[in-house]
Amino acid sequence: MKSTLNIIYLLLITMAISCSSSDNDIAPDSPPDTDPTPNTNYNIKLIEDSFEGKNYVVIGSEGWNFMVAYNSILDNVSLSFEAINGALPIIMSDNEGSRYNIFGEAIDGPNLGKKLTPMTGIMGYWFSWAAFYPGLVIFNNTLPLQNFGESVSGTDGWLVPKDNVFVGALRDAIPAIEEPEYHVNKDDTPTDILPNISSVVVGIKYNGTSKLYPHNILNWHEIINDKISDYYYSIIFCPLTGTATVWNRKIDNTVTTFGVSGLLYNNNVMPYDRKTNSIWSQMLLKSVQGELTGTNSENYFVLETNYETWIEISKDHQLMNTNTGYSRDYSRNPYGTYPSNSTINFPVNFIDTRLHPKERVLGVIVDGKAKAYRFSSFN
Repeated sequence: MKSTLNIIYLLLITMAISCSSSDNDIAPDSPPDTDPTPNTNYNIKLIEDSFEGKNYVVIGSEGWNFMVAYNSILDNVSLSFEAINGALPIIMSDNEGSRYNIFGEAIDGPNLGKKLTPMTGIMGYWFSWAAFYPGLVIFNNTLPLQNFGESVSGTDGWLVPKDNVFVGALRDAIPAIEEPEYHVNKDDTPTDILPNISSVVVGIKYNGTSKLYPHNILNWHEIINDKISDYYYSIIFCPLTGTATVWNRKIDNTVTTFGVSGLLYNNNVMPYDRKTNSIWSQMLLKSVQGELTGTNSENYFVLETNYETWIEISKDHQLMNTNTGYSRDYSRNPYGTYPSNSTINFPVNFIDTRLHPKERVLGVIVDGKAKAYRFSSFN
C-alpha cells in the first residue's frame, strides 16, 4: 500500500511541476513574471510600528534573510529599540540598556533573562496573504488597497467555503516525517543535506536546544512531527504558499501528530490531527472542520532564514538530515520554478496585484487582521 501511495504522490508532484510552468493562472495586470533580484545588503534595520492597537517592533535584513516581530511591551513597560549591526545573534537594544538576540531574549542589562513576546508573524508568498486577508495593509506602501472589506463565510459545517477546498493529493500521499534524524558535525556545511550555504531552513529554539529543518526536505514532506525535551511539536510547511509554522501537538493533554490531508484552501496546506481527524488551516491557525472546529493552534516562534545566517547565530544546532526512510531526491525542488514564477496552482478567494505573487513578505496577524512587511523596507 505504501509503495502505491508513493507512486501516486510522485505522479501528483509531476503534475505540480507541469502546472508551475503555466503563465495563464494570474490576472493579466499582474506584476512581471520575474521576482526582484535578491539584495546583498547585510545591514539589520528596525521598524517600530502599531497595528490594531498593538505596538511592536519588526527587525529584518534582506542579506541575512530574516524578518521577526516582537511586542514592544515587556512587564507592562513600553520599550523603544535601536538596531545593532555586526553582532549576530544580537540584533537590537532597548532604551533601558538591554540588548536582545534574534529570539527576543535579553542577554544583558536590567532586563537580563527576560524575553519579548513574539507577534504572530509568518513568512509567506504575497498572493497567499492577499487571498486570506483581503485588503491587508503593506507597510510604507501608498498603492490603493485592493479587496478591502471583502470576506468569505463557511459552508456545510466548515469555517471556510467548502467549495473552495481542493484536493491536491490523497491523504498521507505526502508522507509526514516522524522522529527525524540529525546531522552531528557542526563544523562543516553538509552538502549532502543542503544544496548550498544559502539554503533556507526552518528553525526552532526551545530550552537552549536549536533544531533546523531544510526547505529542500520539507518540500517533499510538508509536516515533521518532533520534540525537544517535553515539548512536542509539528513543523507545518506549505510549498505552495511558502509558509512555515510550528504547532504544539499536544491536544487536550494528549500527545498526537499531524498529517497531510491532501486538501488545500487558497493553495495552503490543511493538516489533520490524528487524535480527532479534524482539518486545520495553516494560515488561519485554527481547525476549520471536525470535532475541533474553531480551536486555535498553539503556535511557537519559528525562525525561517538561510543556513548561512544560522551559522552566525550559533553552531550549536541540530540539522535534520536526509535519512527519512523515503526515497526522494532532496537536492531537487519538485515544484521547479514555482517559487519565482507567477503561477498559482489552485483558485484563491482574492488576487491582489500590488506585489509580485511570489514575493516573500512577513505577515503580522492581530485580531484576525494582517499587515505585510517587505524585505525592501529594511534596505
